[in-house]
Amino acid sequence: MAQLTIPARVPVLAVDTGDWVRAGVTITIGAIGALAMAWIVKRLLCGHSQMIASLLARVLGGVVMVVSLVYGLNSVGVAVGPLLGALGVAGFAVAFALKDILANILAGVLIQIRRPFEIGHLVKLGEGEYLGRVDDVTLRTVVMTSVGGEQVIIPCSQVIDGSIENWSANRYRRADVIVGVDYDADVDHAVDILRSAMADVDGALTDRENKVVIDGFGGSSVDIRLLVWHDLDEVHFLDFRHRVARAAKYALDEADIGIPFPIRTLDVPAGSPLAQIAAAAD
Repeated sequence: MAQLTIPARVPVLAVDTGDWVRAGVTITIGAIGALAMAWIVKRLLCGHSQMIASLLARVLGGVVMVVSLVYGLNSVGVAVGPLLGALGVAGFAVAFALKDILANILAGVLIQIRRPFEIGHLVKLGEGEYLGRVDDVTLRTVVMTSVGGEQVIIPCSQVIDGSIENWSANRYRRADVIVGVDYDADVDHAVDILRSAMADVDGALTDRENKVVIDGFGGSSVDIRLLVWHDLDEVHFLDFRHRVARAAKYALDEADIGIPFPIRTLDVPAGSPLAQIAAAAD
């Protein structure tokens, strides 16, 4: 007699409404915990470094969220292990497709670890293209407000690959202004007058040496360079540059030393059409 084989029943995990509720509650609590963790980390570390605080807050908040998501999926019978394995295999293809984004993320982590600048620093980035104050550093971008008021968002990889000029790192900066005087003027007297005027500029530092030197010979003037130190935290660099130029103009006017207009000397060959026109006009 033939034997009839009855296959064993495959156990099916029964998921009821309570499991879904528990999963939802777990994930919700995890999301709230992630936000709370990020807030606590920022509060504890903001006095040390805002960039490090933001980085750790994002990382720890993400860890809390992932753990709560795993627990929530397990409560409804989702096998997380095979799912993570499949994601790992697919990750190779995703890495090639998103290599630029991943490069920016890695650069963002390096910036926040090395800390070449802090939030609020006045920096020049992108091979000197952007000058402004840093507002935020994310895992992919550096957000800054330029001196012109525009918001500039620069990829982190571009920042880390280019030069970084941090004007706030040393706090003090030297304004650089060039003023021209007549060739007939006594340049030694002009330098003395300007040196005295620079010492009286509002905001000029008295504990650092300011320089007033002859810089060169222009087309119509002897150029004198004014190098005056100031505190970036006390006065905006453009306002201080204005003060230096203004003080120089008033000091030269008071000493009756002229600042000449640009002069162009034209050499007109004899017999040329322009020379014939000038002769006819005479």
